[in-house]
Parts: sequence; C-alpha cells; structure tokens
Amino acid sequence: MDASALVGRLGRALAGGDPAERTAALVSTASTGTTFMPGLIARDGADQAMATGLVAATQYGLVVTSQSISVAIARRLVGDDGTQSAAARRLAVQAGVGLVLASAGAVAERAASARPGEPMRRAVVRTAGRRTLRVGLSGVAVSALASAEAAIGGRHAWIRVASSSAGLVAGTALAAWQIRRYRADDPVEAARLAPPSDPLTGRSSAPPDAPTAPAVPPLARSLLLGGAVNVGLQSFAALEGVFARSVAAGVRHVSPRTGWAAGAIGHGVALGAIGAGVAAGVEYALRSADAGGAAIDAAYTSAPTSAAVSGGPGSGVPWSSLSREGVRFVNMALTAQEISDVTGASAAEVKEPVRAFVGLASAPTVDARVDLAMSELERLGAFDRSVICVASPTGSGYVNYVATETLEHLTRGDCATVALQYSLRPSFLSLDRVSMGREQNRALLHALTWRLRAIPEERRPRLVGFGESLGAHTLQDAFLHEGVSGLHRVGMDRALFVGTPAGSSWARQWRSDPDRVDPEGQAVEIASWPDWAAQDEGRRDGQRFFLLSHHEDPITRFDGALAVQQPDWLGPVDTRPPGVSRLATWYPLTTFVLTLVDVTNALSTVPGIFVAHGHDYRSDLARVVATAYGLEVADDELRRLEDALRAREVVWAERRLVAEQLFRARDAVQRQLDRWGTSESDAGLPEG
Repeated sequence: MDASALVGRLGRALAGGDPAERTAALVSTASTGTTFMPGLIARDGADQAMATGLVAATQYGLVVTSQSISVAIARRLVGDDGTQSAAARRLAVQAGVGLVLASAGAVAERAASARPGEPMRRAVVRTAGRRTLRVGLSGVAVSALASAEAAIGGRHAWIRVASSSAGLVAGTALAAWQIRRYRADDPVEAARLAPPSDPLTGRSSAPPDAPTAPAVPPLARSLLLGGAVNVGLQSFAALEGVFARSVAAGVRHVSPRTGWAAGAIGHGVALGAIGAGVAAGVEYALRSADAGGAAIDAAYTSAPTSAAVSGGPGSGVPWSSLSREGVRFVNMALTAQEISDVTGASAAEVKEPVRAFVGLASAPTVDARVDLAMSELERLGAFDRSVICVASPTGSGYVNYVATETLEHLTRGDCATVALQYSLRPSFLSLDRVSMGREQNRALLHALTWRLRAIPEERRPRLVGFGESLGAHTLQDAFLHEGVSGLHRVGMDRALFVGTPAGSSWARQWRSDPDRVDPEGQAVEIASWPDWAAQDEGRRDGQRFFLLSHHEDPITRFDGALAVQQPDWLGPVDTRPPGVSRLATWYPLTTFVLTLVDVTNALSTVPGIFVAHGHDYRSDLARVVATAYGLEVADDELRRLEDALRAREVVWAERRLVAEQLFRARDAVQRQLDRWGTSESDAGLPEG
C-alpha cells in the first residue's frame, strides 16, 4: 500500500466515508476553535472540554443530517449503477444541490437583515440562511473533490488524499488559528477573569492553594486540550457514521424503493438517538435535584424554638414540610439579642423578626399554599410590623440571608418576611416552574393587598418586594404587561430584584420602552451601589424599584435568543459594558453554549468573603438593601453590620460542614456495624 492510499484510508476513517460525513467533520472541527473564546467568567479545563464537545457534537449531528438530504436528492436524480462515472455524476449533482441551497441561504440572510426590535422569527430566518450558506459552501467543496476523485478513478494520488482529508485538515487548521487568537496572553483578559476580592476585607475568593500562575502556559494548554477534544470528536463521528450506515443498510433491505433516502434516514435516527440520550440525562438530573432539595441538612435536627417563625411553636406550617432551604431560612432566624448587639439598640427598641415560609410540600395546591401563608402571617403577628417583605425565592427555595438579615437589622426586627416555594431544584433546572411561581406570587400579593387595605393607614405596614435570580423573574412576572404600574396596583412601596434572568419579560419590556412602562423613572438598573450613587440627586430621589445586575452575570445574559440573534452586549467593542470581553464574537451555537456553561459556574462562593462578581451580589447587598427600601443607616453601623453578616455566614457554614461530616462518618460506621451484626450500644456509640 502506497503512502497516498494510507493517508486516504486514514482520512476516510477520521472524516467519514461519504461527503455528508466529511462535510460534518470539516464544519464541526472548525467550530471547536470558536469555543475557546473568552466567556463572561473564567472556566476551567473540564468546562472547556464540555463546551467544545457539546458544540462540536451538535454541529456534527446537524450538518451530517442536513447534508444527507443533499445526498438523498442527488441519489434520486442520478441513478447509481456502481460505476465510477455514475458516482462522479452523482457527486457533481450533489455539489450543484449544495450550491443551490447555499444561494438560497444567502438570499434569506440578506432579506432578513438585522433590525432594531425585530421579531424573533426574522432572526431565525436570518441565522438559518447564514448557516445554510456556510454549510452549503462547505458541502460544495467536499462534494466537488469527491466527484473529481471518482472521475479520475484514483489515478492521481493527490486527489485521493485531498478528497478524504482536506476538509479535516482545513477544519483543524482553522480551529488552531482561532485557539491561538483567543488564548494568547492578554493582560486585560487576565485582569477581567482574575478571582475577585472582598472590597471590605481585601481577601481573595481564590482557594488558598491556588497557583499564582498556571503550570502550563494558557496557549499550550488550550492547544493540547483542543487536540484531545478533536480526537474525541472524530471518534464520536466515526461511531455515528457506523450507526447511521447500519440503519441505512436496514432501510435498503426492508424497503429497496426508498434506498435513495436511506442515508438521510440513518443520520436522522442517529441524531434522534443522541437527543434521546440527552433528554434522559436531563430527566435524571431533575429527579436528583428534587431529591436533594427536599432533604434536610444534618445541621438542623429539630424545629426552631422561636414563636416568630414558621415551623416553631404555634406555627401552622409543619417544620418537616419546609425542605432544605425552608428549614435553613427559619432555623437561621436572627434573635432580638443578635440585632441589639450589632445595631447598639436597646432591648426595648428591638423585636423578634417574623419569618414565614410555606414549602412546596406544606400544602398540595397554589391556593392552599397562599391560604396557609396568609394564616401563618396572622399567627406570627406580621401585620403588626412596620414592613412586610414578599421574598420570592430562587428555584431551590433559597431566600438570600444577607438581604433578609440586613432588613431585619435596619428595622430593629420590626419586619416580616414571607416566602412561597415553587420548586426544589436550582434555578437553571426550574425554568419549567416559573408559571407556578408567578401564579403563587400574584395570588399572595392579591390577598396581601386586600388584607393591608383593611388596616388603618397610620398603622398599615409598608409592603416591599425582594427577588433574586429566578425569584426576581417570578416576582416580576406577577406584574407582566403592567410595567411599574403593576407594583403600584398591589400597593408595593419599594422592591429590589437581584440578578434578574434575561428571560424576564417584565424586565425586557421595561428596558425596551421605559418611557411607556415607567414614565416617572421610578425603576433603575445598576451594577453596584456606586453606580446608583453616581447619578444626580434629583434622579435618585424618585427611584423606588431597583434591579441589581452585574454586567458579567451569565444569569442576566443567558437567553434562548442567543442561538439565533446577536445580543446588544456583544455589539461593537466600544459599546460593550464593563466585564464583557472585547475578544468575544457572536457565533449562534457557540455563544449559546458558552453562556450556558457560564451559567453553571455563575455562583462560586467562599463563606465570609463577599464579592461582587458573576451571580454573587453579597458585597453590595447590605448597602443596596438599605437604599432600595429607604432605610437610613450610619456608616459605623453599616460597617458593624457588614462584619456581622460575614461572621455569621462563616459560623453557619462551619456548622453545616461539621454536621454533614459527622453524619457521613456515623452512617459509615453504622453500615459496618450492620455487616458485623453489632448494634450501636454494643459498640459503645451514643444512640441518636
């Protein structure tokens, strides 16, 4: 076997045997380079490999399926008698079909050019046209080379090598160039992606043992990683090709008359199998998240003793129904003494703050949970307080304790916070529960509005709102299509929305047309407290509804539209907000996947180290809560509060860690004793 034949066979093994597979190998391999562009936040090697693999595999599946349609059309138009000349004609027709499709794609892209405020369907048409053009031209090149190889009959070795390997080599070269461009040392990018520090203490959020410089230069590491991922991709592509050809062979055997479409059917079935596998993985993740969210931490083994919180003495909500986050919320409630110690207020000036929480398992329906919440607020004395805060929790049921404790300290405990749970999963796995959260918040606010109107105005508590992450989305959705007037309708005096997801339609409507939905300028979006303070005083005085959103927070940026439409934050470099890379470029699938990966890493906290980065808002939260709710605080008290918030977070984190480790150790000992047939008392272990 000569060298050219060996290279050709190797190329066919890696890039696939037919033009559809070779085109898919070209496009998917080239796309791996784009996945190395900087994201909103730093990602490690595992995240990079996941993003690269996901983009490349998706590209391969989509391209091989679409190109197999061109193959099927060519087979239908040109018969195949097994001769080289027939194969050459068929491949030439396939190239022609690809050219027609590419031309149609170019027309569609031009006809649906971008416009401000355009409907999503226009963006879909434009992006589909752009993709059809580029993939079509790639298919034309691959099919033309394959046609030349068939026509010449293998007489020229270079044609054989080029036909089987050129696409893969070109894709790899393009990917390598892009990786080098994105991973070259850049001091601006290095500073942007560096671990943030606590502005109050100066402590870095990076682990103590983190290296100050990478052991392998970023460029070299990225190139090695890219090569490894490409090897994995081609292995995956080879398996997909074998599977698709097996299905195609079965189709030809069962229905010879449809043999011309067998290849397209085979690749379609392969793509469907991949989709089914992904769906099964998602379902498993959702079930695991539900189970984890329902479990109660080992640190909380008994109900709270305070009569001012749900699950405590006299509460109508069973403590065991509160889930992990609900139990944390009520068991971590501040005492009057703790508030007095931090604020310096006398015991007579401080009250025990009310915390009402209704879990997903506390009542079976939305109406029942709202009724239970209203009854609970009555029992706990919430309507005798000066402030009632409706806190819409995140997907897991988490209510930000920094915000809650700040409100409780600054009101000297004269407040009540109520939260209704709508999911047990993290926010990014709870998007299917947004409608339930919206419905619960609307019903609760409706009930609260009527109850508060029955209280004389001089004794009526102020109603304020708080939502973080998906909680901000579900609370804002209660006012959908009403703008700021919706908050006025329910009597909400002030509100704070932290890390509002990009999917919030209320926020999108407000940003796109603030003059219509907020004519008095009462809503404001800031990235930090200094951002707010930098405004002129007249503008600040009228602001009552705050959106706190970091520029580099993936939660506030990730949206399904990223797959088809260039976002404003990836516009011209000189218009990009701080925190967004100047090197990043919008690629439909790649940007969608990279931002999705960023979402999974948006929140990485170290107890006691408050930073303002990504989806972590603790650093600014105390001061922003005071400003948003119109609560006065002196600088010295604010500093004591900030110190207390950090110290308390560390204490509770240590308690949970120790309790969890002891629980695991005891569980391991118990399993061993069970295998031995020995009881705890026989082994000298304390029971319980």
